Amino acid sequence: MPRLYLTAREYDALLKRQRGTCCVRGCKATEGLIAEHSTPNAIYPGKPDQLMCKPCHKVKTLRDLKAIAKTKRLNGTTSQFERRKKYGSKLRGRGFEKRP
Repeated sequence: MPRLYLTAREYDALLKRQRGTCCVRGCKATEGLIAEHSTPNAIYPGKPDQLMCKPCHKVKTLRDLKAIAKTKRLNGTTSQFERRKKYGSKLRGRGFEKRP
């Protein structure tokens, strides 16, 4: 899936719509804003639709990784090989209570 970038005109339009600040509530950063998707590009591909500062972008990226993994798991696109590589060859138990 190729990454789609904003043109200068699209970037300026987003900057005007967000009043020149980061899109995250409570963040007033105005410098170094980068284009970002509100939903992960792996789930809904398209052009970026918001501008964020770098610290907020890092936090969002960690949440996105979990959302992408969950979507892949629910859609069945994660292979057994990938799961074993990440978690090992044995499945983890859910921790049921042992009977005496």
